[in-house]
Amino acid sequence: MPDLLAGTTVQALDTPPVPYANDASDISGFTDIVFVSGTPVVGVVFTAPTTGRVRVDWHARFQPASAVAAQVGFALRTGGTLGAGTVVQDGLNENCLESPNVSGAASRVQAGMFFIVSGLTPGSTYNAVVCHRMVAAGTGNLFARSISVSPVS
Repeated sequence: MPDLLAGTTVQALDTPPVPYANDASDISGFTDIVFVSGTPVVGVVFTAPTTGRVRVDWHARFQPASAVAAQVGFALRTGGTLGAGTVVQDGLNENCLESPNVSGAASRVQAGMFFIVSGLTPGSTYNAVVCHRMVAAGTGNLFARSISVSPVS
């Protein structure tokens, strides 16, 4: 994928629009130990830039309801249907938002994170959705989620 270096003529596909989605619906009592997107799905559809690199930013307010850590990450797939398509990046276990291993109000987390994804096909359509899980058997609550995807030069 070509880098956008100083002096390069910038074209439309070099800097496609930055989509953003958010939702403040509660998801109470989730017990999934694999990453899931939840309902409603919070995600965006985007076109890969010329460089094939994007920055995915996501945010969540969440907490475990049991003394097991909850995680919030994102899944990136091919195609223009949220939550569908071939997985390019899923969950991010080691690079996601994670709560402490305690329960109750003291365990509530509100935070944001980003991750750079490379190797995308320029001009192709992809989708990215916020996903969550418990790291082991336990229960969690989700209060707000957001996500955006920006081109990286």
